[in-house]
Amino acid sequence: MSKNKSKPGILFPPAVGYNLGILVSFIINHKISLRYVPRTIMIFIINFINLPFRIYERLFINPKYKRAKIEEPPIFIIGHWRSGTTYLHSLLSKDSKFGYVSTYQSVFPDTLFVTLGRMLFKGFTTLLIPGRRPGDNVSLHPSYPQEEEFALGVKTPLCFYYMWMFPRAIRGLYNSSIRFSNVDASMLKDWEQDYKLLINKALKNTGGNIYLSKNPPNTGRIKQLKKMFPNAKFIHIHRNPIDVYMSTKNFYKRMMPHLQLQSISEEEIVNSIIDIYKNTMQDFIACRNEISSDNLIEVSYADLEKKPMELIEKIYESFEIEGFKNAKPVFKDFIKGMGVYKKNKHYISDELLKRITSEFGFAMKEYGYNIPDNLETF
Repeated sequence: MSKNKSKPGILFPPAVGYNLGILVSFIINHKISLRYVPRTIMIFIINFINLPFRIYERLFINPKYKRAKIEEPPIFIIGHWRSGTTYLHSLLSKDSKFGYVSTYQSVFPDTLFVTLGRMLFKGFTTLLIPGRRPGDNVSLHPSYPQEEEFALGVKTPLCFYYMWMFPRAIRGLYNSSIRFSNVDASMLKDWEQDYKLLINKALKNTGGNIYLSKNPPNTGRIKQLKKMFPNAKFIHIHRNPIDVYMSTKNFYKRMMPHLQLQSISEEEIVNSIIDIYKNTMQDFIACRNEISSDNLIEVSYADLEKKPMELIEKIYESFEIEGFKNAKPVFKDFIKGMGVYKKNKHYISDELLKRITSEFGFAMKEYGYNIPDNLETF
């Protein structure tokens, strides 16, 4: 494990496993910066190599999983990025009853069960993927749990994570792929079917019987998810909005150079982070009451840090999930392996802090947050 954590590697945009038509639409609909043309060419090359395996799986394997019924209501971990969703997802997924999208499936969702294709591309992924994620030092491996958003753009353009490749389009992507504004009904139906197919394949791939999702864009999709899964359960995790801003900016700064196909200025990044946080949290708060109290738990990142076992037990009890005692040892091992997190000192200008506290004031009031102690202004 230690070798994997320190292993250097290369991150490629997940578009290497996308439909060829989607890749062509990137060129038509988005301006690719000249410096990223070689990266774009490499994406097309890998995509072409993957093409026959995708075609075979879609024609001869996917129909079986399209017909399959999702027996148990999914559990959706939601919350704005950098709020603790990854930690909570990784922890809960240690219980073998939960199925999830793996990192490999998130990039190659239609090269999952073709034996030769899986051997080739999973081996390729294992070889190239870094041991830790550049944005936050989280361990990476093709088999580890991952957000399904990367895979939701495979066949339809309703994928918020195109923003990693095209960061200047982030506001439009939020409206089209999270709010589904002005989206054709047939395209939205295709997206829903692709989502259910992804879930069924994830359950088969990981051997679970309850689908466990961790996908921050879903925080703004409550209405659509409720329509698709009326009895779905939701765990909303929140964190001090100022900490979220600082962590998100750092994450963008470290991750975007590995994935982007167009350049973006520092000012554009700041404005995007502020706008997306406001949209995400306002959309969630506006729709929160549509989830019955039996199917929604709201927890804080601070509680996850300080008393993770108590929080997990609360989730099992609230959702009447069996098997907490049996899974408790693996939860303890995972928590122990995470170690103690030491907070970094953050520095921010007085002007920007005033803007953030004003823009995020509604969320700070909603969840009782103040300016964090580990923040210094200049």
